[in-house]
Amino acid sequence: MKMTHIRQKIIISALAGVVMIPGSAITVKAAEQKTEEKSVLPVAGIESVLTECYETEVKENLNLYLVPTAEGEYSNMAFSNVGDYTYIRTAPDEASDWVGKLYSDSAAEVLEFQGDWAKIKSGDAEGYVPAASLYTGEDAETRAREFEKEKMKVEAYVLNVRDGQGTQANILTQVEQNEEYMITGEPVEGWYPVEVGDISGWVSGDYITVETTYSYGETREAEEERIAEENKVQQDTETMQAQEAAIVQTQSATGQAVIDYACQFIGNPYVWGGTSLTEGADCSGFVQSVYAHFGINLPRTTWDMETVGYPVSYEEALPGDLVLYDGHVGLYMGDGNIVNAMNEADGIGICSATYTNIITIRRVL
Repeated sequence: MKMTHIRQKIIISALAGVVMIPGSAITVKAAEQKTEEKSVLPVAGIESVLTECYETEVKENLNLYLVPTAEGEYSNMAFSNVGDYTYIRTAPDEASDWVGKLYSDSAAEVLEFQGDWAKIKSGDAEGYVPAASLYTGEDAETRAREFEKEKMKVEAYVLNVRDGQGTQANILTQVEQNEEYMITGEPVEGWYPVEVGDISGWVSGDYITVETTYSYGETREAEEERIAEENKVQQDTETMQAQEAAIVQTQSATGQAVIDYACQFIGNPYVWGGTSLTEGADCSGFVQSVYAHFGINLPRTTWDMETVGYPVSYEEALPGDLVLYDGHVGLYMGDGNIVNAMNEADGIGICSATYTNIITIRRVL
């Protein structure tokens, strides 16, 4: 498992013979060299150094200069110090238009300071925010850990997501190579907690790459697109839920018609091998004949009926569903009951749907 962690450090170098200025280095002779050697420092050398410091505002911004790491991390790292968000504006002025938002969990690069404002780049958003809305320098370095997020990339072709740590835990779902997911907590014995859609589980650290990342600001255009997409997803979800509810209602109404019809024959006789709703039927003959009245052809035996339609759980059962047992079948009425051809003593009647173990429940409407 490869792990990449980003860290920032403030380094102000003061090496003998070297004065460090961002973007430049001016060399002077060491103090212990002989005086007769020719100095390489111009007469106005120190003045030019101070002038350059002044022009680049190094004295004002010195605590911002952070050394980039080998991973290519940028200098001048800062983090948001806001409530929900602050506007990123086109100019260092509250009256200027906003081009993006810097959220409470965002990282940014400080480009320059102008009075009480800072010009930043955070993700694709670039502009001005109040300087007070940022943690910079030592504060940024101290708080960096609070803003870090970890994501994992799947290295295996297929990786199991389990309900606990260890290969003995149950498999909840699977993820595939190169897919990326956020890590939601601390690892436990080499296993990492992750969120895959609405499933929370654990993956083995042996088959993932873990990378430390940050959240960034958002442009105005990106926010508008995101909100539009979220609204569309919500509308699509509501539409789908309404359609599903309508289907369930239709199925329930149709299924109730089946039950209403079937209940007309309560009290009629049970006859082994029979299919007559009036003269006598066995359990499968009863169900087959009831559905034949509605133009639906079902197999003759309970064993063949176990594969018709599609399965539903007991909690999802609706009136008209076939409830199958070992060698028996009935029609679900609702409220935990079935109407069925019971036996020679009781004929066609009503009993509890859970009077014995249920093998499957099938929906054919």
